[in-house]
Amino acid sequence: MVEQVGSGISRIKDLMKKAKLAGPQFKIKGMFTIILHRTVEETVDIILNAMKSNPKITVKELQETTGLTRRGVEYHIVNLKKEKRITRTGSTKAGKWEVLF
Repeated sequence: MVEQVGSGISRIKDLMKKAKLAGPQFKIKGMFTIILHRTVEETVDIILNAMKSNPKITVKELQETTGLTRRGVEYHIVNLKKEKRITRTGSTKAGKWEVLF
């Protein structure tokens, strides 16, 4: 059942504006496509805040929190470790994340 035909685009625009994100891009050549932009820094902040709130957070939980794939989360974790912004203490299963700054 459709709530209201054509209402989705305006809702997307409103939500993107409310979240202070760049507006969506619409491509109508060929297949109709909407491109949503989210900055890397915002994603990193989401990951760091999640690790601060729950130092034992898993990659799977980070996937759910960020909406990224497993590889996407792992990519950010590797970069955060290289930048010395996070460290992992303890074992793989029983360890915890420490946000350094």
